[in-house]
Order: sequence, then structure tokens, then C-alpha cells
Amino acid sequence: MLRTVASPESQMAWRRNGLGTGDLNLIVAKPSTAYNDCTMQQPIIDLGSAQIYRIEECIDTSFLGKSFFPQFKSELLNNLPDWLLPHHYHPDSGALVLSMHSWIVKTERHTVLIDACIGNDKDRMPRAHWHRRQGDFLHRLAALGFQPSDIDVVMCTHMHADHVGWNTVLRDGRWVTTFPKAQYLFSRVEYEHASTYQHPNPIMRQAFNDSVLPVVESGQALMIQDGHEIDEMFTVQLAPGHTPGNAMLRLQTPAQEALFVGDVIHHPIQVYHPELSTMACQDPQASRQSRLRMLHHCCEHHTLMLPAHFAAPHGGFIEERAAGFGLRWMNEDASSSA
Repeated sequence: MLRTVASPESQMAWRRNGLGTGDLNLIVAKPSTAYNDCTMQQPIIDLGSAQIYRIEECIDTSFLGKSFFPQFKSELLNNLPDWLLPHHYHPDSGALVLSMHSWIVKTERHTVLIDACIGNDKDRMPRAHWHRRQGDFLHRLAALGFQPSDIDVVMCTHMHADHVGWNTVLRDGRWVTTFPKAQYLFSRVEYEHASTYQHPNPIMRQAFNDSVLPVVESGQALMIQDGHEIDEMFTVQLAPGHTPGNAMLRLQTPAQEALFVGDVIHHPIQVYHPELSTMACQDPQASRQSRLRMLHHCCEHHTLMLPAHFAAPHGGFIEERAAGFGLRWMNEDASSSA
């Protein structure tokens, strides 16, 4: 059974849609609870043996399509689904709508946090809205019923600043690990590259120093290879291109396979135009190839794709179309998908 349910604290309207996949059903929660500058959606995707939660740190509309995607042209928006505008792209400003969020997966054996967002108190100039944030991420974590000590695995898909920030918190002038009992999983390829590469973006260099190195120094980091298994349910898959050691995390349950794809794909437009790589991709061609492999896999295996930055409804299923791929949101009936 696949479903999402709201936390008791949220006042939500419910609607039900079949997924068109036998006995899989989905309950979609529309949030009305606002936290500071973001509206937080708190679904739980229930796969029976695993529950998936999402913590939204903020919505970011600072990236313009034409600068974020060097190959972007406005005509690429032609013939795309109506839902794209304005919930995922603002046509007047040309701004992309990106969500900065973490996923949490709770199983009988583990509580895994995937990607650690931007963080608080971090020096992130010249990106002013990321700089020394005072957000309520840990409050949102608590609202879902988790304390930092409940997290026993942190999986960072790569080492960019918006994926490692909450690895650490500032305490008495020092960066210390946020999740004291967790093992932090870093791709060895990613770590070795980041530790020697002089990234042209100072934000990325600073993120390594304040959100990766303190974890390594604490002894809580585990350097992993492609195919690493947390247990029989979780497998790490490298997907290089965005960064050299970029990774995904596959969750396998009897009910459904889910794939936490990180930044293999940033925005729904890339489902329809997978040739688009971002200005942040170190190897755009390799990024494109990893994205195509991921889309083919999700399509072939009916895998639930859960990216790091898709705005609501945040994830879905990839379908093969005459012109390429299409996206069916996880709150959308198969017969009505576009």
C-alpha cells in the first residue's frame, strides 16, 4: 500500500486518487500550516515496511531558467503540461520554483535522513538568502516526531551547500554534528574530489569546511563506494555528472521501489527535456547520461522518483511517451497524467 497522510498538527484537505497500479492507493494532503517564510507540507508516504517524510527548509525562486540551464530557451516550455505554470515556473520573471527539502525514511531498523539542506548560521555570501539563516528545520523535524538523536543514518547525495548544511550546527563557536548518533554516508569519490578541488564558487568551498570536515573529524563519517548497502532495503547508486561522486539512494520494499535521486534531476522540465543540465553540473554530458539512465530505470521498474528540489507534489512516476518521457505526479491518477 502506497499512501501519504498528514501529521496531526496540520489542518488539511484530503482527496483520494487511485494510482492505476492494482491495490496501490494514494492519499494526498494539502497543507495549510505555514512556518516562517515557507509553507511546509508534511506527507508521509506509507510503503508498509517504510514510511517516508519530507522536511521543507524553504522555497527558492532566485534561479532563472535561462541562467540555471545554459541551454534553456522559452520555446522548450511549449506543449508542456499546464501544471508547470506557475507552480514550477514563473513565466513573467522566468524564475524556477525549487524546493529545498530533506527526505526521512523510517524502517524497523533505521531512520535515514537524505540530504541536509542549507543549514543555519552558515557563511553563504554572496547568496544572501542562504547566508546565516535562522530557520526552523529542527522544529519541523520535531513536528514530525523526530529528535536529532533519532536519526541513525545521514545520506548526502553530494557535497553542495544545499545538501550538507544541517550536517552540523554552531555550538559554542564550533561546528558540531547535528545528529549525534548518526553515521554520515559520503561517497568516497565525492569526498576525495571535494577535499582537493578549488571550487570556483566560494559557497561550495565554505560548505565543505563547515558541514563536511567537522563530520569527518568527529569520526561519524563513512566513505562509501557504488553499491553500498545500508541494509537489504537501501542501496547507494553513483550517478556522476552533477558532481564526480554524485549519488542516489534506492529504497526497495515489497510494495514499491523508491529512488531518492538528489540532483540527478533538479526540475520537472528536465523530465521532458533531459538534455538540460544545470550551470552547477561539473560535467554536463555525464549529468545528462546519468539523468537518462535514471529516467529509463524509473520508467521500466515503475519506481517512485523522489528528487531533492521538486516543488509540490515533490515526486512521481516516469512514463514513456511518444516524444520521450512524461511525469505522473504521485497524487495523480494514471488515466489523467500528462
